[in-house]
Amino acid sequence: MTPEQFFKQLQAQREELKRAIARTLPVKIGNEAVNFARDNFRNEGFMDGSLKPWTPAKRKSDPKHPDRAYATLSSRRMHLYKSIQKRTQPGVAIIYSNVPYAAAHNEGTRNAGRSHRVVLPKRQFIGQSKTLDEKARKIIDTEIKRILNIH
Repeated sequence: MTPEQFFKQLQAQREELKRAIARTLPVKIGNEAVNFARDNFRNEGFMDGSLKPWTPAKRKSDPKHPDRAYATLSSRRMHLYKSIQKRTQPGVAIIYSNVPYAAAHNEGTRNAGRSHRVVLPKRQFIGQSKTLDEKARKIIDTEIKRILNIH
C-alpha cells in the first residue's frame, strides 16, 4: 500500500476512527483495566512488568484466626475486590474504587483504623503499570487494524 492509498483509506474511515477513540477504546481498555486490578487481588500483588507481591496480612500467620484462609485484602464478601469500577468519557477510561479505605490499602498509610495506630503497608492494586500499558496498546492496535482492514 502506497502512502497515498493509505491516506485515502484513512480519510474514508475517519468517522469510525473518531468513534473508536471517543467510545469503543475507552470501554475496552476500561474493562481490561478492571480485570487487571481484579487479577492483582487473585495474584496477591501488583503486576508492573513483573509481580510485586504484597506484604501478607497478619491474620494469615495466626493459626487461630477465623479469616486466615482468605487472601490478603480479601474477605468473605470480597467488598474491596467488587468495588473496582470504571467510568468512561470520550477518549478516557477512569478506574476507581468507591470504598473509603481503598486508597489507604492501595497507597499505604499510617494512623489508620479506629484507634489511628494501625500502619497499613502499600498493597497497590490500581495504578500505572507497564503490563497494563502493553495490554492497552494491543487493544488499540487491534481496533485500528480492524477499522483500516489491515491484516
